[in-house]
Amino acid sequence: MRTSKRLFVLIVFASCFLVLTSASANKNTLAVLDFENNSFFNPEQYRALSKGLADMIITELSQVHSIHVVERQKLRALMDELKLSQTGIVSDQSSLQVGRMLGAQHLVFGGYMVAMDNTIRIDVRIVEVETGLTIKAGEVTGKTKQVLQLLKKLSKKILKDLNVGMTKEEEDVLKTSQKLDMDAVVFYSQGVEHEDAQEWEKAKACYTKALEVEPEFQQAKLRLQRLSE
Repeated sequence: MRTSKRLFVLIVFASCFLVLTSASANKNTLAVLDFENNSFFNPEQYRALSKGLADMIITELSQVHSIHVVERQKLRALMDELKLSQTGIVSDQSSLQVGRMLGAQHLVFGGYMVAMDNTIRIDVRIVEVETGLTIKAGEVTGKTKQVLQLLKKLSKKILKDLNVGMTKEEEDVLKTSQKLDMDAVVFYSQGVEHEDAQEWEKAKACYTKALEVEPEFQQAKLRLQRLSE
């Protein structure tokens, strides 16, 4: 038992070292947690968005080079190892310690609610790892087909709240977006969920379904390509 604990500690510290050395000293390091499903209308239908929306906003934030975003897989692996839920992390001091172990200065928490009139509300809050205090919060509401646009808008707000500078090219990337059928986003999110469970073929099937609905869904294309290599 002691040997396994020591091995785990070594793995954690090695992971932290890699995270810290991969980000330059002047970069803010940020970790994004799975979103909370607050939907009253068909909540099970939209359950997988918890992972999918978090993954999509990580992709958007990662396009800005002056901030370091912790890889979702790395965060997930550590949370699973410690048997901690990614939601409700602020009230759990041991979970805040995970942020410190990952070298993150801030954590982003999100929640969403899909309504029966095909609208979606997405909330985010930024938490300071050292204190556990929420320092900024925001929300956006729009049609479900505008979900990517809403996530880009939230990403820009997060970056602004953290005083992260962007180049003109990076600003343009966060301005451009496509409309996405919610079914495609749900299939994509289910694919992320299957990847977390290491169910690779099921994940590929979900990304394929997402692309059948939205052939130009870039994130689904990249995920499917990576799994097919």
